[in-house]
Amino acid sequence: MHRRFWLFAGIAAALVAASASATATAKLASGKTASLKAAPFAQAWANVPRSPAARKARGTLVFAGEQDPSGFNGLQATQSSAWAVYEGNTPVIRGAYIIDDQGQYHLDLATSVKATKDSLDIKIRPTANWMWGSKKMPVTADDFIYTWKQIVNPNNQAASTTGYVNIASAAKKGSKEVIFKWNKSCAADALAKGTCAVGAFADFRDLFGFVYPSKALVGLDWNTLWGDCVCGTDGKPVSDGPFYLSNWTKGQGVTLKKNPGFYGHKAQLNEIDWKFYADTNSEIQAIKTGEVDAAYPSPQTALGELKSQPGLVYNTNRAYIMEHIDIQLGPKGNPLLKNLWMRQAIVQAINRVSLIKAIFSSYAPGVKPLNSLEYILGKAAIPHFAKYATSQKKAVAILKAHCTGGPSAPTRGNTNYWTCGGQKAEFRWFTTTGNSRRAASAAIFQQQLQAVGIKINPEFRPGPSVLFGQTLPSHDYDLAEYAYVFGSPDPSGNDGVFKSTSDGNYTQYNNPKVDKLIQQASTDFNPASRQAKYEQIDAILSNDIPIFPLYTYPSILIYRKAVKGMQHSNSPVSAGPAWNAEFWHF
Repeated sequence: MHRRFWLFAGIAAALVAASASATATAKLASGKTASLKAAPFAQAWANVPRSPAARKARGTLVFAGEQDPSGFNGLQATQSSAWAVYEGNTPVIRGAYIIDDQGQYHLDLATSVKATKDSLDIKIRPTANWMWGSKKMPVTADDFIYTWKQIVNPNNQAASTTGYVNIASAAKKGSKEVIFKWNKSCAADALAKGTCAVGAFADFRDLFGFVYPSKALVGLDWNTLWGDCVCGTDGKPVSDGPFYLSNWTKGQGVTLKKNPGFYGHKAQLNEIDWKFYADTNSEIQAIKTGEVDAAYPSPQTALGELKSQPGLVYNTNRAYIMEHIDIQLGPKGNPLLKNLWMRQAIVQAINRVSLIKAIFSSYAPGVKPLNSLEYILGKAAIPHFAKYATSQKKAVAILKAHCTGGPSAPTRGNTNYWTCGGQKAEFRWFTTTGNSRRAASAAIFQQQLQAVGIKINPEFRPGPSVLFGQTLPSHDYDLAEYAYVFGSPDPSGNDGVFKSTSDGNYTQYNNPKVDKLIQQASTDFNPASRQAKYEQIDAILSNDIPIFPLYTYPSILIYRKAVKGMQHSNSPVSAGPAWNAEFWHF
């Protein structure tokens, strides 16, 4: 789907809706508004059997939902989150390809995709249809064209336009084939703004990861549609996947029901209820008592007690999920962070090995520090960031050369903090609420940085509604710890994070050489030379440190032994645990 999803890692203490159902309003192009909402989750939950045996008989599976989506338009910047994709996108809205549990691409909505230096030719599955309420209509070339136009529309807030801005035009070849032409040239101002890119896009398989139902969305404002449902202009559910979203209430949960018109393998379950749990202990208790049948929990020390729980399958795997620290380089951040020496001091004061040991040893051993930003798994992950192995003595030496007032040597419990050019070495540290792992991480980093004379003030924020919807896009922070869920195994999913003109570049990092290499890599169809460019980008990033990688944390999937068909993905890039939900059964 060619983007990266923000994973507000851990269970968010979300803002629970006061009303019984979602009631957000969608803006129409005419200026009028329409209230589009899913039915209340409570209505569905009232009919869900409380015992595993009764749910099995009904073909109903309850899955623990960790994080509360802010909406289900997964390619829109303020609604983009991993759990929106898990719960309401891939099981409901399909794309040209789907990525399996081994990171391999398989044609899905498309039966053929052919890319050349001149064009991208997509043939759509003849049997692919939309279910819109009681209506049935084909998935067509118009839907692909609509998707492209909405993503590149300057009035829309797309999470990423990478690759789509390489497209110059689109032409239909019948109703089930579309041919996109690549840009041969771009105006200088469009190139500078990143609204146009020249040449074929090498990572074409990650385009059109979601395709929108154009006829069902006529007149709706793309920035606000699907804020409270996955539906058409009349509020009725729309889907071309194995399930449709029937119920949702913010802070409570999501209900998916079987779509009998799905072109692929017919869903074996009748219903999936994603029940939201606002804290780790509640989720673990629900697993123990049988209230839920499966869970995809973010790493938490408390999960260790489930490893030997009778009747459960407990799987761990390395994930395409990168835990990291953003460092704000723009004008709203502490100006000291613009200095490379300060960034070097911070990352060398941090001890990732001790952090990982404290967090993971009891329930997911084997996690190691991550030393690459472009390739986080596999042989291509050259450890460019390994040079920042912990050395608090070096951190103090760096600070002593530029600042005054700090400790003469690393000191546990130190109370002497540096002042550098009249500016205090004191930083706001933003992360997410309601997660014991994050709370532990903030406390550990606070102690480690205090020892070298740097003060951080942790501030905890709800994930989608505040941290991702407001704080990060506003650039009004100093340091922020959270996770990226990779939009694909391809490193180009990172482009929007580091490209100077991208809305997804929250750190406001700007390096013309990186911009140039990104542009060159995006049109390079030679795998070896393309990889070399991304490795060069990673080397530059390791020198500039706009982001500091911490670790690829383990993907954990827990389910009852009675549940069959779940395949634990080490690349939750397409749908997370629900990438093959149509095969789940008892």
